Amino acid sequence: MKCDMARDLLPSYIEKLTSSHSNEEIEKHLQTCEECLQYYKEMTKPTDLSVPVMDKEEVENINFLKKVKQKNRKTLLLSILAVLILVAAIIKLFAIGFTVSSQDVDIVHQKVNGRLEVHLSLKKNGQDLVFSGNSKFIYDENDNVIGYETRYTPKGVLHNPFDDVGDEIMLGTEMNNDTDYSNTFILVFKDKTMTFIDGVLVE
Repeated sequence: MKCDMARDLLPSYIEKLTSSHSNEEIEKHLQTCEECLQYYKEMTKPTDLSVPVMDKEEVENINFLKKVKQKNRKTLLLSILAVLILVAAIIKLFAIGFTVSSQDVDIVHQKVNGRLEVHLSLKKNGQDLVFSGNSKFIYDENDNVIGYETRYTPKGVLHNPFDDVGDEIMLGTEMNNDTDYSNTFILVFKDKTMTFIDGVLVE
């Protein structure tokens, strides 16, 4: 058997796919040919696929780094959450405010030239007085206007030295005597609601 034929058959021989006659010829050739024998040994040489083993110290270092990474991530998330809460609190205290009690303000209301005016003065020091409000027409089932409603909510905010809003405000609404619908003006405090209908306090 020639060397090139033997080398072509060696993979099948190693996998035990060759016939008994071919096996005999290949084995005879390997006994007389040093080069093919060396080729055979290289093909059947065990491959070292072992994974390097880490010692205990390396494992502990890796676990420590994982814990540090998790702790840093948690600290970062908590820091971001704390900043968001702080920003929300500042906006609430200095911009949005809290609904005040009627006991916290001096209230003076009067009609002036067909207009209802309500003057509010905040008693609390260190706070400014702001408000939120909206107005709307009231309709019956036939889409006819039967009323006009204005609603305000006085609020106290912490005094901002860079924006002196003040602790007094005047709210009001026009009393139109030419209309056949009522005009409702509502002040919403924390402890009660004051309602004026056509300029007259009813609650």
